[in-house]
Amino acid sequence: MKKTIFWSLVALLTMGITLTSCSSDDDPIIINEPVSLTLEMPLGIQNVEVLNDMVVLTNVNNNKTIVRSNAIQKTADGFVASFEGVEEGSYNVEASGTLTFTVDGVEGTSPFEVKQDNVVLSLSKTKIKVTINTFTAKGGFVLSEIFFTGTTTPEGKQYSNDQYLIITNNSDVTLYADQLAICESSFLSTTNYRYVPDTNNEIFAVDALYVIPGSGNDVPVEPGKSLTIAVNAINHTEANANSFDLSNADFEFYDETSNPNYADVDNQQVPNLDKWFCYTATLYSFHNRGFRAMALAKMQTTKEDWLANYAYEGKYIMTFNGTDYEMDVVKTYKVPMGWLIDGVNLSVETEWQWNVLPASIDSGWTYCGKLLSDKDRYNKAVIRKTTDDGKYVDTNNSTNDFNAETTPSRLAQ
Repeated sequence: MKKTIFWSLVALLTMGITLTSCSSDDDPIIINEPVSLTLEMPLGIQNVEVLNDMVVLTNVNNNKTIVRSNAIQKTADGFVASFEGVEEGSYNVEASGTLTFTVDGVEGTSPFEVKQDNVVLSLSKTKIKVTINTFTAKGGFVLSEIFFTGTTTPEGKQYSNDQYLIITNNSDVTLYADQLAICESSFLSTTNYRYVPDTNNEIFAVDALYVIPGSGNDVPVEPGKSLTIAVNAINHTEANANSFDLSNADFEFYDETSNPNYADVDNQQVPNLDKWFCYTATLYSFHNRGFRAMALAKMQTTKEDWLANYAYEGKYIMTFNGTDYEMDVVKTYKVPMGWLIDGVNLSVETEWQWNVLPASIDSGWTYCGKLLSDKDRYNKAVIRKTTDDGKYVDTNNSTNDFNAETTPSRLAQ
């Protein structure tokens, strides 16, 4: 009897040990150091912040999930989320949220969502890296259309109050147009003088500079969307049946003047550009033959600082019959070339002499009108070409990028 009881106890103990060992094999192994998820950012963006993020780790074996909100932190090693107490296993990883950033000095935002399946995590493998490649910030803002020639009335008279330009977000992220400046050059493409000092690759001398108002995030422009900037945001068909309605423009140039003969019309429904400087004491308008370059700049300082510290003064040398003549001093304002984000050299085909903008901004030029006083230039614009995917062509060569002498989009509507 005793032997029977003894061997029964041995059998029970052996079974207990076996059961205990089997239970231990099924227990999850907890990784004893934090698991890190690193987000690799798209190329070409700066000053990145991650907002409203959510990270989900789903264990493929048991379908358990680990969910963390606002877990991604900016560190010396990049944007990292850390997780404690993670089991060994295979995981599907998801991360989503919003990025804020700057590209070419312009602020932007974009949602992101990235996934990576079957990521193995273990005691020896605790790091995950996922790349946000769902968008590119390349492209930025471009001048997509400039209508500078004006229209003609039914009587054949010139009408130039309906000038406008269009700025388009050529990237696939939302960008903010706050503090974006529309600039017209001081120098003419039809007079190739030698300027002293020669600073053409360093600064852009301007005769007019008007800025889109905003403190940083007030003027969002979604991917592919545009802003129409009108010289006068009114319904021009009331004055000229051959014109079009610009009363729904996004912004307008507005000039206050003490001369009652040059009172500007202010459309209260359309915000005014912030006038920083203009060469004329009356009303601004584009050069209607396109003798000047137009550019977009992201202003990097305040209006007060720019007016106080960015004056430009230089002489130009005119050569005639082999003799140099020192001409009057040029006094205006300048924009550092590094602030320019797009530009277009304009001219007339037979009058072009040089490109006001350097090749880094625009190595070509475009036009409306083949002759100096070409009456056929009216009712025509320069419009940027598009690619098969709907993006605007932007090779920094306006000769290649633009359709010259084409129907303005407003007339085509």
